[in-house]
Amino acid sequence: MPRPLLGAAALALFAALGLRPLAAQEPAPPPTGPSPAATTEPAESAWTNTDVPWRTSYFPYLTGLANDGPLVAARVRYFQLAPYEDRVTARAALQLDAGIGFRGSRFAAAQFIAPRLVRDWRFYALLTAVRESRFGFYGIGEHSVRDPANEENGHDQFYRTVRRSYRAQVDVTRKLLGPLSFGLMGELLSSRYAAPADQTSLFQSEVGPDLRQRDASARAALIYDTRDVEYNTHRGLLLEFGGQLGTGGDGYQRLYGVLRGWVQPREGTVLAARLTGAQLFGTPTLDARYIIPAWERPILVYGGEYSNRGLDLPRYVGKGVLFGNFEWRQEVKSFGDLGAVGFIAFLDAGRVFEPSEFRLTFDDLKVGGGGGLAIRILRGTIFTFTLARGPERTIFTITNGWLF
Repeated sequence: MPRPLLGAAALALFAALGLRPLAAQEPAPPPTGPSPAATTEPAESAWTNTDVPWRTSYFPYLTGLANDGPLVAARVRYFQLAPYEDRVTARAALQLDAGIGFRGSRFAAAQFIAPRLVRDWRFYALLTAVRESRFGFYGIGEHSVRDPANEENGHDQFYRTVRRSYRAQVDVTRKLLGPLSFGLMGELLSSRYAAPADQTSLFQSEVGPDLRQRDASARAALIYDTRDVEYNTHRGLLLEFGGQLGTGGDGYQRLYGVLRGWVQPREGTVLAARLTGAQLFGTPTLDARYIIPAWERPILVYGGEYSNRGLDLPRYVGKGVLFGNFEWRQEVKSFGDLGAVGFIAFLDAGRVFEPSEFRLTFDDLKVGGGGGLAIRILRGTIFTFTLARGPERTIFTITNGWLF
């Protein structure tokens, strides 16, 4: 189907779904009297109240893929509500998302999220099919250079490639003691990178016209989680340390850590910080360099709306990566459980390592900073619109959910 017709079809779907966007997502009324404080221990009713009816909700939204502007997307969610005072919104949920852009990008994703089906266990599964028509490729290593002259005279795709990926992932987590858990993840991935067909590109000259890779991997992680709630965290820690084994390339290994923290100095204000470090060993695939297999939410690095909003996605790629993020989230107008509007200010900084290896350092950090608008719909559906200035240019992004 021609791209204009695809865009028109997407807009028609967006409008049709908008006729009844959120009716089935209305939150259950709060219990009478003061609500108990959220803790890492779920209420007994989270496990025993299994006769709660399953509901269906659907709504359209805007999101984005790598360097490709807004995508028109829609979500269908079939879920069973958790108790109102619980730290999650649903005992279990099956969620389907699909979206399409106006320059050839599109995606489809299915997620199964079950934090409360079985006591002391939680399950997560993911299937995705993604086509990114403007995925960044600036070379491999910490010394990659972007020369604006290469993108002039009709060569705007010089630092771009078309990336197609198909991913299947299962993540199973077992509670050990208090807030400490152990997570085990298995993943299958098939990816293909193709140089732009009608332009010269860096990918063409350094890699070739086409790169196809397959990978099977396993990841084990220790997780320390004291968040007050998971869907819109205000207080707590989420600390994660893990290792990964992969078969892609000639085989590879990875060690990584992700440290996250939130504090609420006053009502409506949240200060959040994240520090991430990872190092690959062996001969990893190109895709393995791009993705840190963090617990239940992989991180795409380095650059873009998942790591540094002042850089293209992904601007730098290497076997090692170190970066930090700091956010000030300020709620301006709250409508209770119906939603809220606020703003965010942030600072992102980090770097990759290759040919050098990972180390704690402030040398050669790439810094980006900016601010934006945050919109919360009901208790846990959050969209952010940010504008960031980085070392090379100013970037606008639309994302579904907080950065972390």
